Amino acid sequence: MNGDRPTVNGVQRMSNGVQEDGSRPLSQAAVYQAEGIKPPSRASIPSQDREPRHTNGLSKDTPMRHSVAPPVSTLRSEQAPLEILQLISKDSYLPLAALVNRAAQSCWNNLVLLLDQLASIHIPDPSGDSTRSLLNGQINNQSKANLEKKEKLLQFANDQKADFIKLLVLLQWSRDVENVSKTISINYWLMTRRQAYWDAIASLVRIKQDSAGFQVPDPDLKTAAEILSRGRALDIPTHGYIPQKDLSTKQILHVLKSLNRILGIRLALSGPLPPPLRTFYIHDGRATFIVQNEFEMDVSILDDTPDSQFRMVDFRFSFSPAPTMTDGMRTEIEHLANSVIDRDGLQGCCLFLQELVLSFKLAEYHKQALELARTQWVGNMRVELIRRAVVVQYWSNRQTTKSWIEIGIATDHQQSDSPAFLPHLKVKWTRQGQSMPPPSLSLSQSVLNLEQLLRQVIAQDSTLLLDDIYDNLNATPLYANGDLSLEQTVSITAPEDCTMIMQLSRASHIDVQIDAVTGAFVLSPVTEKSERLQYEINRAHGIGGEIASKLLNFRCSVLESAIGIAMLASNWESLRAFKFSPSEIKSLFGGPLVRLNLFRNRHWGSDYFLAISHTHNGDQWSLLRQTRQPNSTGPVHFDVIRNQKISIKQKLSPDYFDRLSEYATGLICLRCNAQYFELRHVPYDLSPFPDFEENYKLPELSFRLDGLGSASLPFEPTQSKALLRGSNKDDNPHQVVKVRFDGVNPETNLATLIGRIQINTSVVVLQHLEKSALDRDVSLNLRHHTATIRIDTSIGEIAIPAILGKANHLRNTISTVQQIHRLPGIKLQAVSSSGFSVCYSSSTPKELSVQVSFKEGRQTPQLTFFPNTDNPHALLAEKYSDLLAFDHLPFETRIHNFLTSLDMTYPLVAYLHNLQRQHGSGLDQGQSTASTQNLSTVRAHILVRSAQHFAIQYFTNSNTLSKDATPVAHTNLVARLEILPHVDTGSKKPMWLVRAALEEVQAYSRASFSNAALRQKLRQGVFSRTDVPTQWLTLDSAAACLAENPEPLLTEIHALLMAFVKEQKTNQAGKDTPAKADAQKPQSNNLPNGNVKSKPQPRAQGKMQAPMPIANGTGKQPQQKANNNNPTGRAFPSKGQPKANTPNNQDNPITLD
Repeated sequence: MNGDRPTVNGVQRMSNGVQEDGSRPLSQAAVYQAEGIKPPSRASIPSQDREPRHTNGLSKDTPMRHSVAPPVSTLRSEQAPLEILQLISKDSYLPLAALVNRAAQSCWNNLVLLLDQLASIHIPDPSGDSTRSLLNGQINNQSKANLEKKEKLLQFANDQKADFIKLLVLLQWSRDVENVSKTISINYWLMTRRQAYWDAIASLVRIKQDSAGFQVPDPDLKTAAEILSRGRALDIPTHGYIPQKDLSTKQILHVLKSLNRILGIRLALSGPLPPPLRTFYIHDGRATFIVQNEFEMDVSILDDTPDSQFRMVDFRFSFSPAPTMTDGMRTEIEHLANSVIDRDGLQGCCLFLQELVLSFKLAEYHKQALELARTQWVGNMRVELIRRAVVVQYWSNRQTTKSWIEIGIATDHQQSDSPAFLPHLKVKWTRQGQSMPPPSLSLSQSVLNLEQLLRQVIAQDSTLLLDDIYDNLNATPLYANGDLSLEQTVSITAPEDCTMIMQLSRASHIDVQIDAVTGAFVLSPVTEKSERLQYEINRAHGIGGEIASKLLNFRCSVLESAIGIAMLASNWESLRAFKFSPSEIKSLFGGPLVRLNLFRNRHWGSDYFLAISHTHNGDQWSLLRQTRQPNSTGPVHFDVIRNQKISIKQKLSPDYFDRLSEYATGLICLRCNAQYFELRHVPYDLSPFPDFEENYKLPELSFRLDGLGSASLPFEPTQSKALLRGSNKDDNPHQVVKVRFDGVNPETNLATLIGRIQINTSVVVLQHLEKSALDRDVSLNLRHHTATIRIDTSIGEIAIPAILGKANHLRNTISTVQQIHRLPGIKLQAVSSSGFSVCYSSSTPKELSVQVSFKEGRQTPQLTFFPNTDNPHALLAEKYSDLLAFDHLPFETRIHNFLTSLDMTYPLVAYLHNLQRQHGSGLDQGQSTASTQNLSTVRAHILVRSAQHFAIQYFTNSNTLSKDATPVAHTNLVARLEILPHVDTGSKKPMWLVRAALEEVQAYSRASFSNAALRQKLRQGVFSRTDVPTQWLTLDSAAACLAENPEPLLTEIHALLMAFVKEQKTNQAGKDTPAKADAQKPQSNNLPNGNVKSKPQPRAQGKMQAPMPIANGTGKQPQQKANNNNPTGRAFPSKGQPKANTPNNQDNPITLD
């Protein structure tokens, strides 16, 4: 039957009629084998499958070789070919474990989303209408929200159930992977066969549709038979043309040369050619015109007549990619070109062909633009064809004004023959809605590549963007002054080469690029902060200024993070809760800030802060102090103590901020101590603080000791006196104290201040001081003659009073040692920070010494004389303390007076001490009343008014009987004498002046002598004695003796008084008893001079007494009146007027001035 058809399924052939379904048994067998099911027997095949089949109308009984089906047993034993069973590779299958894992994850994620949705649905409180009670007592809420929850939950359960059922089926299939794989491959093969059948049917349908327009004439069978039999048809007429003979090679060559000659003559004589056609060459009977990067045209002529026109014989495009030149297109172009030549000549033809070629180029650009918009530029490019121009908008997704290029044909050939006015392609550029000059393009006109053109435009746009950002960044001082580097790479052809490298800090940079496709800014290196910045600048509507501002803010953020990390490892703590108001920021920092962080040193108080501010112009730290008016509830005021820019070249490490902490602490300490002088208007010298650098050195605070009213005693460092307003212009370096900051003690967290002072003394004194137990905060330098004072104070606390006190202490100690070394007979035993001890009068049997102690908290020093009982100067301990505490004199003068006084007063005090021992004992409390011998003994009472002013009172005792016959002792004054210092006008030697107590002073209760006879006798026997030579100087009413030998004068006076008392006792022995009784009557309290006696308090008798205040009710000291008749001598300086004394151990108190 018309030959054999191709085999089907490899076993059965298909006849030219109805196809025998030979593939069906095989497909069933394959399926049975894949499923592992036993195929049914032949007898089980339904009867309808065995109905008679027909081929071309014949029955099944007709013997036909091609229509006989093989038996079923044969089908069962055959297998499908391997190329069918292996169509699907096993590598394309996914692991079942991955599918199960994905299903479990999907179920979990959907469950989480469901729970979130259910939680977001608010169920109102159940009401009576929408609720029904269930059998179990629960409330069945039928509200809309509750039903919606239940519906969502049920829907989720059904969906997951369906998914897991599918998963279960796949699990069951996985048990027989081999057969399932074969089944899948066979199914895929069947699908491809089915698709091939449908494709053949569709092809036949198309042929049928196309054949409807075919016009096939009826066959001329008669003519055909005649031609077949005779070889020609007699009915076909002939014209009798004689066929032309072919030209020979020589003739052809002659014709071609003739054409070349004629073309050359015609082109030379036909007038000027248009500029594009001026490049040509003649060959092979044609002239080939070459228009660079556009086309090539071949023209010739048909005859040699002058009026014959040129004819186009060939046309070619000279650019790529060029459209395919079909025969029809070529014929059409040649026909149109020849028509234009007939009308306008070669110039018109050239213009026509140029516009034709440019139109083809625009079409190619449009095609490439559409292809780019569908591929790698998808979503970022829009293409439109407007009239004869291709408009391409790039970066269409950027949130800025649109930018596009327009490619069209520019022609202005009517004005000039210049190539610039001939038709050509022109690119117009509109950037951000503004027309721009034509971009600088470096393209090959022979190769059309829109992507390359677009990349060059984008590169120039990126360059302009980065230029704008660069100019804004370079306008800031950080980049304008070269503190930070800013580098830009420019390219007009490659947008990926347009970069800007911006230095953020000492060791960090950021690269800014623009993606050529999307137009988005790309920052590197990629960090969390840079990604956030990249997102922000891509959303910015502004270009240069806004993006530059965000980049500068990012720089501030990077530096803030670096400082925060370094601060964590140092001794600073961040004050995150403290915020400044905008007005405070403006007043403190001068304008808005990008970042501001406050820190405080752990050793500082609550008044000082360190503010680190970041702006576009740089970074700086500021040391702030908050102040508040005392007892005020008003706002806190902040002052900037010092600020300084943070150098970009500085490494911001924990060591840097530790050094900054020490610098700021020293600045605070020195400034607080400088304010101590400013508030008191005292001159001081403090150089300007240097900038904080790696090797900085804080200045020294210097002041003069003589510019301050120093503490009078070394034990009183914090109680400085009033400061002197004037400054001494004497530049004596030994009066200058230089104070410097020496860091913070990490153990005590106290600031250490070092005071240095020059010492003007001998090396011997310094060596002695170095060996002594000075203050532990004071050290000496023998080589440079300097002393160093170390003070530890809290940060912000004033240390000047403490330094001043220790300096005065040291100066006083040095003065003391110097005075001791200068005075003969004084030997220094020990010196320390609390006092000193000296030895004097070493010629005595027992060495005498004194210890001076300066105790803290006491204004008056404590003096202890040794030996305690035998040292006569023990009587003057209190007065010497007052002398040393008398701060109206320099300490050096006081020490000198004290030490010289010890030597000058020793002879006098020694005599008075002996006199006190011999005649100072009186009536003791435990003495027997029957003893009357001691009651009548003369008793001497020594009074110490000052260190150089003494008084001697002589008393006698007498007995009377009281009403109950009890003996009562009475004291009777004999004489009162005063001892004052005196200086001889001639020899200038120190002397003692002895005189009677002045009677003119009202404080005295009685006269200085018991009677006038004793006064006269003392005058004649001592004060004005001329009969024999004396060892004293007689002054009529007084006598003066040398300070080194007072004993002769005092012994003479004592002997005279003792003789007078003895004589008086003898005269009174003859009196009778009634007279004695009258003498023992109580005396009236009213004194002759108008004073009232007070009852005395019992006290020890026979001891030298210090003067006590007068109990006169007024609390004032009576002033002594000068006696012009008696020379008084010159008294040593004392702190105040001498005090009166009341001998309270006597019945009749006697006071001396």
